[in-house]
Parts: sequence; structure tokens; C-alpha cells
Amino acid sequence: MIKKITLTTVTVLMVLVMSTGWGLAMNGNGAGGGSGPIHDIFSGTPFEYTGLINACVPGEGVILSVEDVGEVIVYGIGPATYWEEQDLARPAVGEEITVVGYTVVCDSVSLNIATNVLVGEVWVDLRDEDGMPLWR
Repeated sequence: MIKKITLTTVTVLMVLVMSTGWGLAMNGNGAGGGSGPIHDIFSGTPFEYTGLINACVPGEGVILSVEDVGEVIVYGIGPATYWEEQDLARPAVGEEITVVGYTVVCDSVSLNIATNVLVGEVWVDLRDEDGMPLWR
């Protein structure tokens, strides 16, 4: 009887934990708070920032230190697996990169969404012609 209760409890907990992970994983194209999709990033304001990466926040983006601007958060750099498929190391803390993209407003929050990144002398495309992430 105790084994059955323990097995049921463990199963329920696993389903709850996995459901949360699946929900978070599907939020890759949504607003920063997960409140909805960003449908047309190309309608935003274009930007180009060059700076040192101060921090990488998994699932959130990178924080760049940009001269004359300060710290800027850039979203949509892509997962490590996408960079591995390109035979490149994902940009890391301390590296200088140039990021091109669009600033969009979603739920009254401005988000800098990357479309391309220059790492060293290599440009890496991050989004297709519809603005969808290439790692999808």
C-alpha cells in the first residue's frame, strides 16, 4: 500500500515538473514576461549595438556593456545547440559582439530582439525572413 502511494506521488510530481518545463520551453517567441507572442519584430525600431557581454541569462538573452549607452539587454541570441550546429561557440561573458536587431514594444515593455550577431569576423543569422528564430 505504501509503495503504491509513493509511486503515485512520485508520478504526479514528475508530471507537474515536466509540464512546467514544457510550458517554459514553448515561450521562446513570446514577450519577455511570457504574456504573448511578438508577431512582427520587423515593425520595431532597428538597432545595432557593439559591446562586451557582461552576463548571459539562459532563456533571457545577454547583457551588453555598450560605450556611451550603458548596459543593454538583448534577447534572442539562441540556444547553445543552435550555435553548435553552426560550428561556433555561443558568445560568452567577456566577449565583444555586435548585435543587429529590432526594438519592439510588447505589453508596454521595450525588448531588443536580435536578428544577427557578429562574433569575431563571422555574422550569424538568428531569424528568418518572417522574424522566426532559425533554431525552431
